[in-house]
Amino acid sequence: MKKNLLITTVVCVAILALSNPGHTQTTGKKVKWDYFLFTGINHPITVYLKGFADEVKKRTNDQLEIVVRPSGELPYKATEVVKIVSDNSVQLGQGYMGFISGEAPLAGLGGMPFLLRNTKDVEKVWPILKQYTEKDFNRYGVTTLFYFCWPSQNIFGRGKVIRTAEDFTGRKIRAADPKQSEMLRLLKSTSVTLTTAEVPIALDRGIVEGVMSSAFNITGAKWAESFHWAWLPDINPGGPDFQIINKKALEQLSPQTRDILKQAAEQWTVKMNVEITAQEVKSRQELKENNKIELIYPDQTEVNKIEGIMKGYWEKWAKDNGPEAVELVDKIRKALGK
Repeated sequence: MKKNLLITTVVCVAILALSNPGHTQTTGKKVKWDYFLFTGINHPITVYLKGFADEVKKRTNDQLEIVVRPSGELPYKATEVVKIVSDNSVQLGQGYMGFISGEAPLAGLGGMPFLLRNTKDVEKVWPILKQYTEKDFNRYGVTTLFYFCWPSQNIFGRGKVIRTAEDFTGRKIRAADPKQSEMLRLLKSTSVTLTTAEVPIALDRGIVEGVMSSAFNITGAKWAESFHWAWLPDINPGGPDFQIINKKALEQLSPQTRDILKQAAEQWTVKMNVEITAQEVKSRQELKENNKIELIYPDQTEVNKIEGIMKGYWEKWAKDNGPEAVELVDKIRKALGK
């Protein structure tokens, strides 16, 4: 009778494991996680994050296996990452600031034009930003494992060249964040929302004249032939891109495995920020030399003019998002001398 009970128990456990494939899987001390990404299988960011997963597996002697799931592999959208990490459908997820600002509004601050402008700015204020964003994440039972930044966002276009604030009047530009859309509105342009796949066709058909992006992404997405010029004041950093983790899954790891994971995560923030920044410089040079794209760096007077236009919006956004947003924006402006 005891033998029959044991067999029944084993069968039940096996059925439960098979019926819940997205959750943490363990075999003895071994743990297997899913890591949701919104970037494609061959995108440079996916390659970096796959490298992180491989490094963790190696350092833990296969005790923690993180299975990277690039775009299209799982039935989720980039805007759902907080939810799917929260409910443990996946244990790790790539949460780009603009995509997760619905659940974590303060996490989207990096998309505020001309407040933070590059990765160095993010690194300088990261302790402040993390303090406030974690309050939002805690409500969902998730936390930040590590972060990285894409290169600064700028405008890549065709047709009439943008050199000054006045050149924006009447232009149609694809924005990747509502705050970028507000900047375009204030500069008397029209913002257009497009999926990544729609961008080349929209440019060819004149639906848009430019896009907010980075040289790193333009070359990575094979879009270089679509553009004639690039306006490069560094509008806002491409991040933080929060790598968020389910807190319970993290706590269930052995102390040793957890420490190894956190150490690798800290190192990957430094590695990705340094290397992606360097790759952006290289990509800009490639666009100039190989694709004959004119690179336009506005002078400080022009940058100050647009920053002045945006300051009123920084304050309005903060008030609209509550007292903590007001505190956060105020602390960041003081830290950056703005």
